[in-house]
Amino acid sequence: MTWILRGQDLLEELPEEEALEEIVVTADSGGDIPPSLADFSIQKVQSIPEEVLRRNAQASLGETLAWEPGVSSGYFGPGASRPVLRGFEGVRVRMLRDDLGTFDLSDISPDHGVALEPALLDGIEIHRGPASLLYGNSAIGGAVNARSKVIARERMEKEVSGAWETRYDSQGSGRAGAGHLSLATGPWVLRFTGSARKAEDIAIGGRARTPAYQALENPQIYQPGSGALIDVPNPDGMLPNSAHQCSTWSAGLSLIPEQSPLRLGISYSRFDTRYGVPYLYPGDATDLFGDYTLELMQDRLDLEASLAPEQGPVKGIDLKLGYADYDHEELFRGLGKDAGRDYADTILAKDAFEARLDVRHEALDGRLSGTAGISANMEQLTATRAIYPPPDFQQARNELRGKGEGIYLLEKYQSGEWTGQLGYRLEASRVKALSSEQSGYVRGESGYSQSLSSALTWDREGFAGMDRLAITGMASRIERLPTATERYAFWHNAGIGRFLIGGDMDGTPLSTEASLGVELGIEAEKGPVNARVNGYHYDFDNFIFLQEAPELTGGFGRAVQYIERAATFTGFEAEIDWEIMPGLRLNLMSDYVRAENRSDHEPIPRMPPLRFGTRVEWKNDRVTVGLEARHATAQERVKPAPRAELPSDDYTLVNADMNWELPVEGQKFEFFLRLSNLLDEEGRVSTSFRKDVAPLPGRGLSLGLRHEF
Repeated sequence: MTWILRGQDLLEELPEEEALEEIVVTADSGGDIPPSLADFSIQKVQSIPEEVLRRNAQASLGETLAWEPGVSSGYFGPGASRPVLRGFEGVRVRMLRDDLGTFDLSDISPDHGVALEPALLDGIEIHRGPASLLYGNSAIGGAVNARSKVIARERMEKEVSGAWETRYDSQGSGRAGAGHLSLATGPWVLRFTGSARKAEDIAIGGRARTPAYQALENPQIYQPGSGALIDVPNPDGMLPNSAHQCSTWSAGLSLIPEQSPLRLGISYSRFDTRYGVPYLYPGDATDLFGDYTLELMQDRLDLEASLAPEQGPVKGIDLKLGYADYDHEELFRGLGKDAGRDYADTILAKDAFEARLDVRHEALDGRLSGTAGISANMEQLTATRAIYPPPDFQQARNELRGKGEGIYLLEKYQSGEWTGQLGYRLEASRVKALSSEQSGYVRGESGYSQSLSSALTWDREGFAGMDRLAITGMASRIERLPTATERYAFWHNAGIGRFLIGGDMDGTPLSTEASLGVELGIEAEKGPVNARVNGYHYDFDNFIFLQEAPELTGGFGRAVQYIERAATFTGFEAEIDWEIMPGLRLNLMSDYVRAENRSDHEPIPRMPPLRFGTRVEWKNDRVTVGLEARHATAQERVKPAPRAELPSDDYTLVNADMNWELPVEGQKFEFFLRLSNLLDEEGRVSTSFRKDVAPLPGRGLSLGLRHEF
């Protein structure tokens, strides 16, 4: 990676004989970040580098990214949290590892963990706008693309290189370690990665359950012997069943010839996690009383091939193949009157395959550039649910299958101060419910979806007293076919504490989801100050989402069903970065989204509130010190009865961190310290199904050591 620094101010101040025309600074980018599809996006892609990920690293990806502009999380305790982009979650936010899906089940339920370890990533790209079509028509909210270390993508300068780190967290007496090792000989690079983390129940800044939830639900347990109803205690200062543990490892082999445009790589990785889900009252005092723990395991195989011709309009051809075998169990552990009644309530298994071929090209002396490609995917999901718990244990099985293919094109043309972009994607999709296949009854739907997006940017230097001003307008028409889960789900979901019912199960199939979107973005630079703001509006003909279904309680307990409604999403993201003086920076951010169910004239549930944040950072050659504050306002735009959603209060999180680097003969030692939630605030994330029973962690201290060699 090379930067060219042109310091006109310095040139004017230096004597003529000392003036420098150009300074070229070359820095190591980590050696493993390949050419990115983000290069073709007309809209600025949020790139979170490795050092920021290490500073903000949490057990889940959602919490690691939760305070990036436009990004919040669907918090389910420290063990599981998925990013929420502009109020969109699930299938509308594609979770990726190296341009392929993560092959987990986090898109069908927010309590399902993402099969990624934040401590082992080179960086993360957050895509929005036209470039999101490169990853599928479902990526209306955007795509989160994690750049992993599992495959080496550039030749190593050393025969042996790598890094390891260890850290301790006072929250839950947590301990974590991660590392990677590269062994290089000639064109071959062997890469290993591994991590492990474990923490007990976390401390919180108050009661686990809110007063409003207590008043609404009044959680009680029926005692069969006496016939009495006993109140379920509301934990204070500690969140029971929030313990979590995770381990990952991978092995990869790369062939990177020195004088060849061809690169090959293969890797195998294993992800294994277990975490508790905080207690949610089932709604009936006679129901089973206990806790749920989720166990997730994934085995994954990846193949990569890249060709970079030195001449001609084709600049790169990238082929990527991925396959994963994923297993998931939701385990019930009985407490109190149900002690000893332990069983697997829901068992999920998924086999998934995805392939993509991208051709990067350039013409007209570089003014026209883009990428074209094809993709294919297949997945088979089996859900085994308990009908009756022990001792009369009975189960039922659901089997869903989905296949899809896509072709896509994203082109960018630049002429002077103007840059235009056009993106198109066509997808074919087929989903089936095979649960009754043996009796000759198979349900299924197939169809095509088309998406088109466009953008136009005007970019000028030295305008209206500013060093640079850029204005971008975007428009899109996106279609998305419902997934097999949205259509045919029929099992209990422990995380949301509800029985999950597909939208097609009432006999009326869900329609193709269609949206019109417009966005305006402004970027400005003036001396040491950079600022950007994006405003957006999406208009859905039939937005598909989960809603409480009190009419479907018979035999299911509490139920939620996928429904479709006309809806709108309107919001903004803003960020200012100011270099106050050399080494001292100030960052300000804010975001907001307002979502409306226009069919029923009520808010879309679980939306993020208006948020503000700031970070002050001082840095020299070896030491970095930061202080940050994050404020979320109250979210009072909630669904009314009978499908009530409780409002969430405002909260402020204050964090501080320090990092000290110590280079030693070609190596680097790094000591880091982070203080989280210094005010011990009771924060509840409005985007979470469990916000009323699972607050964010209270005050905590994290410290650790990292060694690079």
